[in-house]
Formats: sequence, C-alpha cells, structure tokens
Amino acid sequence: SSVSAIGNIISQLIVPNQQNGGKIAWRSVAAYASFALDFAVSGPLIHYFYIWMDKLIPKKKESATFDGIKRVVFDRFIFAPPFILLFLYAVTMLEGSGHEAAIAKIKETFWPILKMNWQIWTVFQFINVNYVPLKYRVLFGNAVALVWSVIVAVKRRQLAQ
Repeated sequence: SSVSAIGNIISQLIVPNQQNGGKIAWRSVAAYASFALDFAVSGPLIHYFYIWMDKLIPKKKESATFDGIKRVVFDRFIFAPPFILLFLYAVTMLEGSGHEAAIAKIKETFWPILKMNWQIWTVFQFINVNYVPLKYRVLFGNAVALVWSVIVAVKRRQLAQ
C-alpha cells in the first residue's frame, strides 16, 4: 500500500541505502508496496484476524480489563510473529532475492524486529483492539503503520550494512 511505500522512502531518506549509492532503491519501495497491498495480503489478514479475535475473546462488561489484556496478548503473541515472518520473507523475495536470502534475512532480522514490534505496537494495539470500533481498526493501524514501516526499513538496512 502507499503507507508502506511512503514509509520505505522516508526510511531511505533517513538512512541512505549504501548499496545503491545513497539513491532511493525503488525496487525496495515497490516490494514494501506490493506486500502491503490492502486488497491482497495485509489488509485482509489483519481485518479477518480482528473479526476472529472479537469472536474468540468478546468484550464483556464484567471482565473488560482482563478481556482487554487477553486481546492484546493474543494479538502480540499469536498474530505478530507469523505476520512479521511473512512480511520479512515476502519483502526480501519481492526485492529480488531468492529463497535462501529470504531465510538468511529472517534469521538475521526477525528477533530484533519482533522485539521492536512488541515495544512499539503494544500500546497502540491495546487502544486499537479495546477502544477502536472494528470497522476502523485497520485505518487506525495504518496510521501507526507509517511510522512502523520507517522503523522496520531503517532496521533492516542497518542490519544489512
């Protein structure tokens, strides 16, 4: 989506791509945009995950705080790790690297990026899954995702250099 592509461009302006002579690596921008196509991959995954989570852990007035914590823990530990794995693999492949390079990139970057994800997204996801109406959750997430895309792209580039 445009959010991920814009985030990638901003990240390249913050930390220039040394392998590309400091120029914008448009293939990387396209890879971020391709993976995050809201109609194809990330949008539906996130949308249907929220629907599933709402059915699995419904909000009840008498246990609202505990349910809210369960929802965030569920999101952070059930959804985030495989989604990040998929993201790292797909983006590396879409950047033109092969399967072996994608696996190597995952081994190198997964844990640092997952820890950053937990540090940055947890507060926003607590707000999102507990206070934002279901129909606005992906939109709310996209606002945070712009910043997150910049952070992930910068981290991937720093680990690669």
